[in-house]
Amino acid sequence: MSLQVNLSSRDLTQAYQDVVNARGIDWAIFTYDKGSNDLKVQGTGDGGLEELQEEFSDGRMQYAFARVKDPNSELPKFVQINWCGDGVPVARKGLFHTHSSAVADFLRGTHVVVNARNEADVEPSLIMS
Repeated sequence: MSLQVNLSSRDLTQAYQDVVNARGIDWAIFTYDKGSNDLKVQGTGDGGLEELQEEFSDGRMQYAFARVKDPNSELPKFVQINWCGDGVPVARKGLFHTHSSAVADFLRGTHVVVNARNEADVEPSLIMS
């Protein structure tokens, strides 16, 4: 198994573009196919950061991309959340930094990056402050 993250899925690109272009969803979350470094779409939604917050899992490495409205300018802003749950095996955690960088290159246009490992880190009020 390669140590590089695979971001070549058409579904990943489609979900990313749907968030950017406001095509019915305002967030997408990505996780790994079992036993691989291939990212897949875990889910999408239109319920904002509050809904997205419920999707993170303690035993997973996940990456989320969300469109939010800046409270000051009323303009759309994009948030990337890199999640490495406390329950992720140590050997897997070693890939987190490298994979997060590759995901950041894929999610062009991100205004804010949040590195998170527990629910308190993805509290919508904290992200929006």
